[in-house]
Amino acid sequence: MSATGTVPIPPERREKGHWIIEGMATQGRVIGALVMREMQTRFGRHNLGFLWLFFEPLFLGSMVGVMHLAHGQRLPGGADPFIFSIVGYVPFFMFRSIVNRAGSAIHANLTLLFHRQVTPADVMIARNLLEAVAVVGVIAIILTVAAWFAEILPANPGLIAGTLALLFLLCHGASLLVAAASSRWDSAERLIHPITYLMMPLSGAFFALHWMSPGIRELLLWNPLVSIHEAIRHGIFGDAFPSYYDLFYVGQWILVVNLLGMLALRTARRKLEIF
Repeated sequence: MSATGTVPIPPERREKGHWIIEGMATQGRVIGALVMREMQTRFGRHNLGFLWLFFEPLFLGSMVGVMHLAHGQRLPGGADPFIFSIVGYVPFFMFRSIVNRAGSAIHANLTLLFHRQVTPADVMIARNLLEAVAVVGVIAIILTVAAWFAEILPANPGLIAGTLALLFLLCHGASLLVAAASSRWDSAERLIHPITYLMMPLSGAFFALHWMSPGIRELLLWNPLVSIHEAIRHGIFGDAFPSYYDLFYVGQWILVVNLLGMLALRTARRKLEIF
């Protein structure tokens, strides 16, 4: 023990801690480089190309909102139909984009995997972060415009941010499973796109569970995306109408799909190394 009464850290523990910090820093640099490479591959070196990353979900979400607004549907609690629709579609856009693009992620970056520092997980994280940043940015724009022009203030911004983080983790885990399956079976990627489109009506993007009977409500809550959409709307509209969601259940889904996805991707990489 030193004169100050503190126990000195053994050299081997100091070296281990330094190795962990250095490994995390290296992975961060690798992911940052992969994000920049993905941006240049998809959008070129022009700034307007990068803006399409934000414009696409904003434009599609706005069109959905305009259609619901033109329909003249009155929502419970006086909720604005345009905001209700757009904040439902844009989070689902994150899910659809991340999962649909996962099938080609490994093969598109296969040459990079010959570098020891680059792993399939790094490739997936870089791609998924790019999609998530776009969607979070679009939602921030929507809420800012709604607060400025329509004086619609979000009831719980913390709940919105936390739920979007859970959505990203759920999408990331699902994308790992899709990438691993597509690297083994070429037909897997062809099935993903129709499956995600079929999931849209059941995702909770365009309806509130308050509109459903208790029996239907319980069935729909088995889908974690429904809880995510309900929580985001609760964060925006507050108690304007009842919301039903279970974020602990969403967390269980996140844990399972990410663990299975990492295991499947690890197995898939060994198969890719054979070739």
